[in-house]
Amino acid sequence: MIMAATYENGLANFYVNTAQDFSLLAATISGIVVSTIATIGVSLCTISSNWTDEKSKLEWAKTINIDNPLSPFRLVYEEELAEIEVGSFITSSTMGKIFRKARLVAIVGGALSLILFLVIFPAVALNFDILTFEQFSSWLKTFQIYCFVCTFAVVVVPPFEEGYQIWTRYQQIKAIRRKKKLEPLMNRTISYQEEELVC
Repeated sequence: MIMAATYENGLANFYVNTAQDFSLLAATISGIVVSTIATIGVSLCTISSNWTDEKSKLEWAKTINIDNPLSPFRLVYEEELAEIEVGSFITSSTMGKIFRKARLVAIVGGALSLILFLVIFPAVALNFDILTFEQFSSWLKTFQIYCFVCTFAVVVVPPFEEGYQIWTRYQQIKAIRRKKKLEPLMNRTISYQEEELVC
């Protein structure tokens, strides 16, 4: 609103001035900044000053209690939790160590997206006063390609990953069953060889 007020006729020409490039840019940046500050502020205000390790462990225990009995997280994250003993209590610091790589990927991906949308795209758009038809078409194609890649990542990759996990689990179960079927045959062969040696 402040940026729109700086144009000719100010807020009297509301629809035109609020749709200007710098007005929209100022609105987008202020929205992101305010929401970020509000999120951090609320988080800091809701954490009491006498927060202890015992309280954090209690909150973590509440999170563990929400676990789905049909699909417990011990089975969902079986590969990731393989190094941890079955009876041991899993803490938030343990999960932080296990999923450190995924956390870093999320942070880097989020930072790159922010830079892309807050710096690169607006900087490219501000270089052009009035876009020609070819420039506008290439601008739209860029966004369409980006949206297609993001949609592909969100829609196609998770089911493919699930399918791959199901397939690898099936192969593991198949190998275990084959091993169980071969064990009696191996025992018979060994016992037969022992009988021959005795005779």
